[in-house]
Amino acid sequence: MANWWYGSMIGFAQGVIVVVAVLPLLPGIHPRMVSDFRGPEPTRLLEPPGFLATNYGRMTPVVTIIAHAIYGAIIGAFYVLHSG
Repeated sequence: MANWWYGSMIGFAQGVIVVVAVLPLLPGIHPRMVSDFRGPEPTRLLEPPGFLATNYGRMTPVVTIIAHAIYGAIIGAFYVLHSG
């Protein structure tokens, strides 16, 4: 059952989850990242990812999802299931 296209689908799904759910949580976890709701401060803080991480560039969500799909395809291509 494990092959490159199955791994690619799993990687694609993981990439979507990362862009939609994980990256928006970073401002609450990372101590140097400002949230979308705080104003400018005198200390230098990292910019929040924003919607679908587009504050880091318009192609960030596309590249992130494609990279996860490629990584999943590589893992799926080399993963071997042993029965018993």
